[in-house]
Amino acid sequence: MLGALQLSLAQPPPGDPLAENLFPPELIMQNGEAISLTDEQRDFITTEMNKAQERFTAMHQKLQSEVEAAGALLKKARVDEAAAMAQFEKVLNQERDIKRAHLALVLAFKNRLSAEQQAKLQELKKQQLTGAAGRERGRPQLPQAIPQKMERVKAAVQKWQDEGRDPSQVGELMQGFEPLMKEGKFKEAEQLLDQALKILGGGEKK
Repeated sequence: MLGALQLSLAQPPPGDPLAENLFPPELIMQNGEAISLTDEQRDFITTEMNKAQERFTAMHQKLQSEVEAAGALLKKARVDEAAAMAQFEKVLNQERDIKRAHLALVLAFKNRLSAEQQAKLQELKKQQLTGAAGRERGRPQLPQAIPQKMERVKAAVQKWQDEGRDPSQVGELMQGFEPLMKEGKFKEAEQLLDQALKILGGGEKK
């Protein structure tokens, strides 16, 4: 539910060699016609994605278990430093395994593409970045109150959950938050946050 409060970055950070030189499968498939993707290439990507989905699900579940185990150690009044560090290493190792598996997958996809297809995808990526930058320049400035109210909503939701109360009504309400933010409708987004705070008892700070 809290995921609705988090704005995902649509574009990778500048200077990222992986993002600059590799192509996510979504980009390849969405532009299949533009890059003249063959049936053999399309079938390969689809098959590998289906095979990877189950593997990545299991890997992320294992990561979540390791994170929860680390959290349990850190909750104690006196933390066993050796045990905590060892568990933290398990978390890092699992994250590394996931990243390595993702990298292997996109490398396999890139190697299936011709030089011409890769050049066309690079061109399409630049067009997307240029378009996104232009839209960003035309967006109204984000009011300072919105991040503050987001944090208050998150804290209030967490408090409800800790108390065993059901914040699903707020979750349903917040489904409309991210679309409003993406469209630059900050006034409407802030009003939605105010509604959530009213439900949660956070009210308006005078």
